[in-house]
Amino acid sequence: MLKSAVIEGLCGVGIDVIDLELVTTAGVGIMVRELGCNGGVVVTASHNPAQYNGIKLLLANGIAPLPDVAEQIKRCFLDKHFTLVESPDCGQAASNEQTDTTHIAKVLTIVDKETITAKKFKVALDSVNGAGGPVTKKLLAELGCEVVAINDEPTGVFAHNPEPTAENITGLCEVVKTKTASIGFAQDPDADRLAIVDETGAYIGEEYTLALAAKYIFSKRTGPLLASGKRQGAATNLSTSRMLD
Repeated sequence: MLKSAVIEGLCGVGIDVIDLELVTTAGVGIMVRELGCNGGVVVTASHNPAQYNGIKLLLANGIAPLPDVAEQIKRCFLDKHFTLVESPDCGQAASNEQTDTTHIAKVLTIVDKETITAKKFKVALDSVNGAGGPVTKKLLAELGCEVVAINDEPTGVFAHNPEPTAENITGLCEVVKTKTASIGFAQDPDADRLAIVDETGAYIGEEYTLALAAKYIFSKRTGPLLASGKRQGAATNLSTSRMLD
């Protein structure tokens, strides 16, 4: 219902809409840039319980707006600074089902597929019945992984509290142990959060996820040094683990 309302509202003010169907938040950000859109809207309540819903807004660069821009958008909505158009001028809605394919292709350009495939990892995956299951299974298969998936069907009826914290993913920890998996991944419903379980079934959590990703990215940096003698860094928000410091 909320998705339909968003599409109808945007078309009603003369904006064309591309419906990406059921995809991850990261996937929407990628397609905003890929399709040259002016912005994106993700219908999701993120890691909140199933009775909630909401929207996330993305700018033309595929990322969330800074607080001042978000406030401007909010004021436009609250003050009704928009005009409905006549029927002939309404925006058009179209579908695009290339998000997962595009996302996977981009990931494969930045990882060492040959090395990963040679390892033949067994990966346990808990997508909490959200959007991440289908695309993550496809990606892992491309990387030669054996996938042991639980709660992978995107029904929207969450098998447990959807926030990927230690107390909520005990089932995944057990699967890692019983299936002797190399690693376990737990996602939240829109798959913009990822918690890690090690090969013993111990919860590593989200604190390390971005730090490990950043460590890999920085190891590949070959660009020129800055005036300070250091290579380019990375920007994170205040809620991000300080491990990156």
